[in-house]
Amino acid sequence: MVQGTHQAIQAVLQATGTGKDINTSSIERLNATFRSHLAALVRRGRALAHKPLTLQAGIFVVGSAYNFCWYHASLRLQAPAGAQYKWEEQTPAMAAGLTDHRWTLFELLSYRVPLPTWVEPKRRRQRPPGVYQLEKAVTA
Repeated sequence: MVQGTHQAIQAVLQATGTGKDINTSSIERLNATFRSHLAALVRRGRALAHKPLTLQAGIFVVGSAYNFCWYHASLRLQAPAGAQYKWEEQTPAMAAGLTDHRWTLFELLSYRVPLPTWVEPKRRRQRPPGVYQLEKAVTA
């Protein structure tokens, strides 16, 4: 364990119902997904991300598609009796309740993120002339 006590980690595992042991397979699978979809992350590859912003944008797009556009076999649910298929596929966003359908890549890339509400900046008061002269006298 890197951080925390054994009891604290066991309490979190019990509260979330994710098992009895720490399992890193899901994060390792996500890392492999990023490596397979971004040329700059391939081991011993020749492609480079010349700017960190380029790599950050690529990771954002792949991560968003991973959560909203791609079905995951581990998240599928058994279909109700009498349904045409045996399983109902889900994306992580559907499993988390963020959306009710699988997004297309066009839908993901054309989604407009609303801007945060604008807050007027605080006005700075101009310093009285006596303060400026006092600072000048102290530094001299």
